[in-house]
Parts: sequence; C-alpha cells; structure tokens
Amino acid sequence: MSNLQLRLASTAVLLPTIIACFAAGGWWARGLALVAAGASFFEFGAVVAKGDWLARVLLLVTGLGVTWVGMVTNDALGLIMALQVAFVLLASLFVLRPGADLQVAFRSMGLLIFSLLWIAPGMISLGRLRDLGDTLGSSYPSAAAACFLLVAMVGTWSNDTTAYFAGRFLGKHKMAGAISPKKTWEGFVGGMFGPPVFLLAGRAIFPDTFAPLTTTDIVILSIPMTFLGPIGDLCESLWKRAYDVKDSGNLIPGHGGMLDRVDAVFFVAPWVLAYFVIVKPMLG
Repeated sequence: MSNLQLRLASTAVLLPTIIACFAAGGWWARGLALVAAGASFFEFGAVVAKGDWLARVLLLVTGLGVTWVGMVTNDALGLIMALQVAFVLLASLFVLRPGADLQVAFRSMGLLIFSLLWIAPGMISLGRLRDLGDTLGSSYPSAAAACFLLVAMVGTWSNDTTAYFAGRFLGKHKMAGAISPKKTWEGFVGGMFGPPVFLLAGRAIFPDTFAPLTTTDIVILSIPMTFLGPIGDLCESLWKRAYDVKDSGNLIPGHGGMLDRVDAVFFVAPWVLAYFVIVKPMLG
C-alpha cells in the first residue's frame, strides 16, 4: 500500500472511533485521552531512553498515573502530589544506579520529567473539556456536550491545515528553518484564519453541537490558538531534530507516531479549558 492509502485506511478506522468516544463522553472520552497519553509517553521514552527499558516502563506508568489523577480529581493538591510521586520515582531510578555517567543520567532524568509536564496537561485538558460539556444541563441540546472538546480539536486541526496550504503555495520566509524547514511566516499568517473560519462554519452547520459557543468566544479563543498551535508543533520538531528522528514513532500507519498527531493539542487544549473555566466567567 502507498503512504496515502495507509493514511486513508488509518483514518477510516480511527476517525469513527474517535467520534464515538467523543459523543459517548465519560470514561470513553477519558479512556481515549489516556490511550493517547500512553502512546505519547511510550514514544517519548523510546527516543530519549532508547536503551533503558526500566526508565521507559517507569515513565509510562508514572505518566499514565499523573494523567489519570488529573482527570478524576478536582483538588489541585492531588495533582501536585501525583506529580511529586512521579518525580521522586524517576529521580530515584537515576540517582540510585551505581556507575552511571552522571551527565547522561541527569540529562535523561530531566527530559523524562519534562515529558510529564509536556504531555499530561494536554491529555488531562481533553478529558476535562468533554466532562465540562456534561455540566451544561437540560437548557442545551444533548449534542452540545462535545462542544468544548471539539473547539480544541477543530481549532488545532484547522490552524494546521490552513497554515500548511498557505505555506505550500505562498511560503517564502522561513519561520524556524533550523527546526522545521517547511514552516514559513506566510503559513503562520494563513493559519490565523483557520480557527475562526472553521469554528464559525461549524456553528452554522451544526448549531446544536456548537450551541454554547458565541462569536465572542470564537474571537477570543482563536487569537492565542494561532500562536499556540505552531509553537506546540515546533516544540515537537525541536525534540525530533535534537535526536535526529523523522517521526516520533510508527504507531499510526501512514501518519507516523502519536506525538506527531497531537503535539499542537498539548498547547491548545489547556488554553481552551482555561478560557471556558477561568477567563469566560471573569468576563461575565
């Protein structure tokens, strides 16, 4: 099969599953986020701690633990303590090993701990966004429960898609050539139009699903999205350049790895959650 055929086949299998989990909510949506988190931690560990199976297993276990706690607790202290336990376990692995190269050990420990702060908040935010939809009450259509989660996904993907086409046809000035040679400032500007256009279109085509979303919401949400999405993508590109890998993995046939698909979501989803939980109530 060609790469395009693989991509289409993977999409045909995964997209209905994703939509079904989003629609169902609860642990279907949270479970999907946990699977994505586990795949991301697995890929990160496979690159950063390639020959260290124990560190990779410990990262996967602690990463999933922190993500799970972030989804089930409303107590910030609970999440802080889960992070602390993960830090202690990862640190203990490296400091108690005899004869280790200290520079290599410290660098590996720091990178694995960094991945907890990079991956977990984005996946926690996805689960929380779907849960937020279940608090809307009977004044909204049942389809609106997936609204907040879809805002994060549509905003991320539309920014990436419009940036790609704008960069492909108009791109001349490199945005960060040493990290991602194909990203251009023209593509960045083109990507600015993706979130507002697609979210407005989504609200017009699916009014029940996007019922809680106002025009003001779209405008305020879209401005940071156009910056956060590319930064998230460049962050993952920087990591791959540092380790000289083309894709984060091959878990998704034709698409590469999980991190290649959700890197921008790590930055966008927490902002969307913060907007609806903190910023919008403050604005009244």
